[in-house]
Amino acid sequence: MTFRRLVIRPGSGPLGTDTFAWQGRGDESSFHTNLDPELRDFGDLPLLHRDLVTFATGVFLADRTVTRPKSWRRTIELEVPVSDVATWESLADHFAEILEILSSDSWQLIFRQRPNPKELTVATHPEVDRILLFSGGADSLCGAIRSLADGKRLLLVSHWDWSGHSAVQQRLGRKLAAQFPEQVILRRIHLARRSRQVGGGAFNDEATRRTRSLLFLSLGLAAASVEPVTPLWVAENGYTALNPPLAGERRGALSTRTTHPLVLSRVHDAICSLGGRAEFENPFVSMTKGEMYADAAAALGKENAEKILAMSHSCSHIRYAQGTGYPAETQCGICFGCLVRRAAFHAAAMTDTTTYLHKAIPTAGQPHHLRATAESEVRTVRYAGQRGLDIADILSIGLPDHVGVDDAISVAERGLAELAAVVDAEPDLRAVR
Repeated sequence: MTFRRLVIRPGSGPLGTDTFAWQGRGDESSFHTNLDPELRDFGDLPLLHRDLVTFATGVFLADRTVTRPKSWRRTIELEVPVSDVATWESLADHFAEILEILSSDSWQLIFRQRPNPKELTVATHPEVDRILLFSGGADSLCGAIRSLADGKRLLLVSHWDWSGHSAVQQRLGRKLAAQFPEQVILRRIHLARRSRQVGGGAFNDEATRRTRSLLFLSLGLAAASVEPVTPLWVAENGYTALNPPLAGERRGALSTRTTHPLVLSRVHDAICSLGGRAEFENPFVSMTKGEMYADAAAALGKENAEKILAMSHSCSHIRYAQGTGYPAETQCGICFGCLVRRAAFHAAAMTDTTTYLHKAIPTAGQPHHLRATAESEVRTVRYAGQRGLDIADILSIGLPDHVGVDDAISVAERGLAELAAVVDAEPDLRAVR
C-alpha cells in the first residue's frame, strides 16, 4: 500500500514526497494552482463543497504520483483534511468504491480535521443561468453552443494541468464570447502536479488521469453551489459516457469511466448524504457524438459549426506531437478519443479540418508509438464493429436505476456504428496492418 496525504498550511519544516501541502496565497504549495485552500475566488462557498474540492484534489495528486505496476492495479492510502470528519468517515467506503470504478485501484481513505480558515474576503459570484464543465473538448463545446444559442448566460468552468489544454480553452472561450456577447464568462482553474516537492525530492510521474473527472466535477459543483444556486451541465455523448468495452481485454482498466451514469449517480448520492448541493445533469446522455455535432450545426449553421468544432481538442495522447515539428496540442487522430471525434464529423456529414498527426505525417515517417496505436485501435474498432454489442458490455460495471438498459444499448449501438463507419471510410486507416 502506498500512502499519500494532503495538508493545509502545514507551517515550516521539510516535506516528504508522500505529502502535498496546500498553502495560502503568497506561499508556495506542493502543486501548481491558482486556488487558495478556502477557494475564496468562488464566492461564499458552503463548507461541504470546499471539502469536496479538497478531497478531489488529494485524490488527483495521489493518482498522478503513485506509479502503476505492470498489473495496473494500485493500493493507495490517502489522508485528507475535512471540516466534518465523522460525516466523511461514514461515507469513506462509498467514495472508495467510486474511486475504484474510476481508476481500477483499491483506495483506503482517512479523514483528519481541517484547520480553521483564515478570515475570508470572498469574490463576487457572477449571476448566470447555467454552469458548464468546459474542458476544451468537442462535447463540452456542444453543450456551450446549445446553451448559448438558447440565450443562456453561461459560466464555463475549466480545469487544466497541461498548457495545451489551457490554450485550447482560452481560444474557444474567446470565440464563443465574440459570437455570443454578454453571455459567456470563462473561469479557468490551474491545478497540476509539480515534478518536485517544495524544497525537497522528486515526485513520481504517473501519466494516467482517471480520477481527474472527480476533481473537475467538484470544481463545477463548487461554482454551482454558491448563491444563487445554478444548474450544472456535464456534457458528454452517451456512447463515450457508457464507453462499452470494444474488446474483452478492455472490459476493465482500459475503459475510462469519467462520466459513466453509474459514477455520476454515486457521486450525486454521496454529495446529498453529505448535505451538499448536487444539481447536475448530462443533457446528451441519449445522443451520440455525431448527433451532438448535428445539433451544433442546427444551432450555428453547418459552416460555422465546422470551424468552431475543429478548434476543440479530443486527443488522449498529449505527448505524441513531441519531436514531430507540430504544435504540442496537435491531435494524434488515431486514439479512441480522436476516432470518436472523426466519426462524429463523418456521421454529421460535416467537413473536419482538424490537423491529425496520423494523417499529416506519412506512414513511413511516423514515430513508432503513433503507428503502433493506429494498428491497435483500428484492429480493435474493426473487431467491435463486426462483433457488435450485447447486454454484458453495457452492464460491465452496472447502470443506475434511472437509466434503462434498452436506452443504453440503443445509444451504444448507434455510437459504435459511427465509429465503425469512419474506420471503413478512411483509406489511410484501411491501409494499416
